[in-house]
Amino acid sequence: MQKRSAWIASGSLAFLGLVGALLLFALQEPEGPPPHLASPWHEGISVETRLESAQSALGGGRVNMALHMVLEPGWKTYWRVPGDSGLAPKFDWSGSTNVQSIELLWPTPRAFDELGERFYGYKGDVVWPLRVTANDPERPVQVSLKLDFGVCADVCIPTSIQSSLSVPAGEPKGTTHAALIDANLGQVPKRAENENITAAVRLTDVTGHRAALDISVAGPDPMPQMVIASGLAGVYLGASHPRGDTGFHLQLEGEAPEALKGEPVDLLFLYDKGEPGVEGTFFIE
Repeated sequence: MQKRSAWIASGSLAFLGLVGALLLFALQEPEGPPPHLASPWHEGISVETRLESAQSALGGGRVNMALHMVLEPGWKTYWRVPGDSGLAPKFDWSGSTNVQSIELLWPTPRAFDELGERFYGYKGDVVWPLRVTANDPERPVQVSLKLDFGVCADVCIPTSIQSSLSVPAGEPKGTTHAALIDANLGQVPKRAENENITAAVRLTDVTGHRAALDISVAGPDPMPQMVIASGLAGVYLGASHPRGDTGFHLQLEGEAPEALKGEPVDLLFLYDKGEPGVEGTFFIE
């Protein structure tokens, strides 16, 4: 009889514990959907832009954000090197507060050959990831942007936008924008040294103010489809053209082309659409 009573008592306690756990679970508030943290859309000519945050709060003082741009069909905007013509965007963050640094990451551009010229830029949805570091993680950051850029269809139209977004201090959660920002971090060009890609760059065909660069590429397959050369002040660098199976050839114009030997040149290798590019700095032989 005593054993039976003890068994009943033990079972009752277990049942009460289970009921208590279920009640506690029922009283807990559901986590709910991820928070939304973005500035209002700014509407311009055939384009909309806004700032978005991947985090609901600063946490330790760093936050991933993005500038999100949506272009109407048939319109494009430009990379930091626009190509044969066009307007490179200019980002002004000087209106920001409690910001130690803003690192702007350029997504891999596309190349457009139109009317005998080559342009580098973007169409459709464009997302520039931003890595923002606060001066004081206990206070909100206010990221403010003035952007001057061009949008082009048959003609190019200079335009500008101003946008700002505040991210509060506190414990961060992922927002509705986190997945898009993370995906576009994967579109930022990789570094050539990390991909075991090397390039030999030779100055050739020097005639007056004109010359050419021959670029031989070595590294893992696949070979890039084209290369964008930049970073030589005061020098026009033309579109690249394939040279054999492992290289490219491009024309240049400058004040003293012979003096370019030994100078560093930035190369961005482009692959299939949708693949991130590979970039590096190489010295002209």
